[in-house]
Amino acid sequence: MNTPVPLSEALHGLGPMGVLQGPKVLEVSRRFPGPMIHDEYGFDKSYAHLLGDAFRTRDELIKALPPSNINEHGLLHDDHQYICVLARSGYEFLVAFFAIRALGGACIPFGSGILPEEAQYFLSDANSCCLLVGHGLSDRAHRIGLHVKNTTSLQLTTLPISHNAEPLDGSCIEIVNSLRLDPSSPGLVLFTSGSTGPPKGAVLPKQCFTFDYTAKRGDATISYRPSHWVGGAESLIEAAVTGTKLYVLKERRGPDAVWEIFKNHTITHVLCTPTLLRTMKEFFAESICLLSLLERDTYVQGFRKMSKISCCSAMIAPSVLQFWKDLTGLPFENVYGSTEMGGAVTRASTNSLVQFSIGIPCSGVEVKLSEGDQGEILARSSWMLTHYIGNEQATKAAFDNDGFFKTGDLAQDVNGEYVFTGRATSDYIFYHGFRIATLPVENHLTDLPYITEACVLGVPDHEAKQLCGAIIRCSKDTSSQVSLHRVRSDLSKYLPTYMLPALLRVLKDTEEIPRTISQKPIKKLILRDFFGVTDYWSIENPTPGVETCGNLPPQREATTRPWDWCGLQRAD
Repeated sequence: MNTPVPLSEALHGLGPMGVLQGPKVLEVSRRFPGPMIHDEYGFDKSYAHLLGDAFRTRDELIKALPPSNINEHGLLHDDHQYICVLARSGYEFLVAFFAIRALGGACIPFGSGILPEEAQYFLSDANSCCLLVGHGLSDRAHRIGLHVKNTTSLQLTTLPISHNAEPLDGSCIEIVNSLRLDPSSPGLVLFTSGSTGPPKGAVLPKQCFTFDYTAKRGDATISYRPSHWVGGAESLIEAAVTGTKLYVLKERRGPDAVWEIFKNHTITHVLCTPTLLRTMKEFFAESICLLSLLERDTYVQGFRKMSKISCCSAMIAPSVLQFWKDLTGLPFENVYGSTEMGGAVTRASTNSLVQFSIGIPCSGVEVKLSEGDQGEILARSSWMLTHYIGNEQATKAAFDNDGFFKTGDLAQDVNGEYVFTGRATSDYIFYHGFRIATLPVENHLTDLPYITEACVLGVPDHEAKQLCGAIIRCSKDTSSQVSLHRVRSDLSKYLPTYMLPALLRVLKDTEEIPRTISQKPIKKLILRDFFGVTDYWSIENPTPGVETCGNLPPQREATTRPWDWCGLQRAD
């Protein structure tokens, strides 16, 4: 029978940055004894609760796993180190993460809406024989188990994540120095938000998501993204390790819920996405603006308690940015990062005057451009991915000869700052002899006063190679007045003719642009669901609801199926 290893041993921090910063976890648990995690799924928990639930989950894992999976030190063998997690709750994710780390293992979080076929792919890819399951997801876990049993030889063990164990006082835990973990060994696997096909699992080392600072009393943040995306996982782990009070929203909560937290609690920092800021702006215009000046000010003052507005995952539309600057007076910081890099790569100073700047490298990160002062962004750090799980070919292709990760993003160096110019492929439309950058077209669209959201993409065409297609959301009082002719006419003041949209689809109130959790548009789905294109656009049989400009721009020289939502990018 396996003998449980004291939790304190596996919590011990290792390496120059600390693998888990166990001593720090215990330090903040003693410093902040009250409830620190407020989860909308019904959990108000202290560090004592977190330690108690992690301890119990770890012990249940040891009892349930085959003895051959665990070595003489009570840690998972290298060939059985991956344990998958199916949970909606941020608190339950943290319990599972720390329990797995206490066994020296690596956590693979699943999206709550993952299909059995997708789960089986990931379990098999990682040679994982265990799935930790959060509250309310036992039926989905059962379906996954049946599919795995019927299609593979894998013996899958499913266990509930503890959420009601007796609290464990951190002062009762003593750090033991005899057990060491390799800081470069697998710690967390996050699947990339690729737009087509099975995603790749980026293996991040244990020294990723370590934090040197301790929060000040009163520091608080919001976690509004699922844990299977890098931004969601990092926001949860960082708060737990540093002693930051954490407010966790349920999946698919709207901007109204975020506004209410700002109104009712003191939030000191949040890493926002452009989508969150846009939808909060729209909710403000449609609802908060209708309130009395005094009540409206309670929302705005709540937001102003932050020292700055930080935005990540994509470039914010200039009109949205200006709204927030005018409303709050707060400085703005743009953060560029990626799943494979384990989070942030560069940060733009709040004082930067360079438009679309993503700033300079974060501490500990090296950055270069493939062509000197322009080209693909290449980055390297000690906590970036070590490999793609089960995919040697993709791993080899991901790095240059110096070990820099190829991000697939383009930038140029402007006066010492990196300026984002788009993706190497999907953010450009190849129209006849022209290459159209989609980012400026999107920005000029959202600058128009009657457009609140826009996505521009290349629609395959036999003659032109690709046509510039735009899908837009209009403000509620103008949607019936918007036409492709009007859009092209208004854009012609700022863009050359070849960059103007040739196809236009206006979103209905109930429609949403399909996006990955990291807010990247899933352009294959947009083409299929909104433009009716699975191969090439047909000018003879245009898709209903899509407006065309009649004579196409003249040539100039020069359903839910597996992987539709990228597997782990699906929420229930």
